[in-house]
Amino acid sequence: MNNEHNPVALLVTQIQQKWLQDVSPHDEVNWVRWLIKPEQARLYEGFLKLESSPHGIIPDIPVVLLTPFVDSKVHSKNLISDWLESFKNDERLKEQIEGNFLQFDWDPDYFKQKLKNKEADFDSLLIEFLASFQKALPNPEQHLVLALFPYTVQATEDYKNWMETMLGLGMPPKTRLMVFDHHPKNYFESVQVKHKATCVSLWVDLDLDGAMKKIAMSGDPNDPEVQFRECMVEMGNSAAKNNRKRLHLWGEKGLEVTQKTGNKTAFATAHGVYAGMLFQFKEYDTVDKLLRRGLAIAKQVKASGDDTANAIILQLYAYMASSAHHQNEIEKATDLFCEQAELAISFGLGQQALAIYINAYTLIKKKNPPRYKELLKKAFDYGRTLPEEQLKSSGIDQIAWDYYNSAQGTTLKTIDSFMVDLEGKDWKQKMELQAQNMKNSISIS
Repeated sequence: MNNEHNPVALLVTQIQQKWLQDVSPHDEVNWVRWLIKPEQARLYEGFLKLESSPHGIIPDIPVVLLTPFVDSKVHSKNLISDWLESFKNDERLKEQIEGNFLQFDWDPDYFKQKLKNKEADFDSLLIEFLASFQKALPNPEQHLVLALFPYTVQATEDYKNWMETMLGLGMPPKTRLMVFDHHPKNYFESVQVKHKATCVSLWVDLDLDGAMKKIAMSGDPNDPEVQFRECMVEMGNSAAKNNRKRLHLWGEKGLEVTQKTGNKTAFATAHGVYAGMLFQFKEYDTVDKLLRRGLAIAKQVKASGDDTANAIILQLYAYMASSAHHQNEIEKATDLFCEQAELAISFGLGQQALAIYINAYTLIKKKNPPRYKELLKKAFDYGRTLPEEQLKSSGIDQIAWDYYNSAQGTTLKTIDSFMVDLEGKDWKQKMELQAQNMKNSISIS
């Protein structure tokens, strides 16, 4: 990551330097808020991953938790539970802490027992937990940082209340909370104002677009691949500036560059990229023309026995379905999604096929309820044929949940039995919670 020629790595270095400058010298700081743009969240993920590895440079020990925020009443308990589970399974964390042959003598059993007490004050227990963990560090002067990067936050006001509670109880010495706030929304500004003596907000003006352009343009300027990357960057810039004429100029140039290479997969890809950029201008006639031409080229590649065309074929079908959807041709869009799913199956991409089936049945649900149920059954029945290791990271839980809520009789038992074996007896409760979170959540990523 610390590569002076890597533009993205340089951005992460800026994040590190900001911490070293504004946080590390100040022992009294116990709450750190990063103000970030949502599209830059991946950079901060990279920062957290780097600092959780032997290659980190900040002097603090970060423990990163992705625990979703559901309710201030249970968040501390959920954090402790996830931390204990992570500590048990994360050998890298132990290796990091025990670097240089130093021992980390900390017994989690006390907190495991405390966690079982339903009457416990879990906010106070988390404070005790942080103090205990920090005191066990090989270097007693080293700060422990609880970095919170939740998948979702169900209620920002309640999340802020939880932070206020923790700061009100008093963070233990040599510990900090690291949180992330969206710029320019500034959801947690009031926390900063109220606790300004011990809280700090960090903002780094990161030129992510510039870094990505540098990566795209690296290499021999006469190389057709580099030239096409330039076309994609300029098409994206033109679309962002709502400049249709300039977008067409670079789109046509992209087609010209890739056609000259003789690489038909690249030529088909250029059609898809160009068409995708035109969606915002609603030029559906041109979009459909480009997609049909690109698909015909990609199918020629596939017919020759070259599987490199598989990915672009699936992408073109996705664009075609989206175009039909935008033109309110719901049945046609559903047909295209189904064709895409069947192709994914034929390419051996079972997990991707399940995600596509979700698109198909979700789209047709209101317009054609019988077909919705038919596709739910088809998706679930196919999902059951996949190996368990694939299902664990697929959309089968969502499919099962949707199917369960529309089925009846013995089908309900079939779905429940399958999901209990796969996810456990509480799979329905998990899906209910997830559905509730999705209704009114904000995502950090």
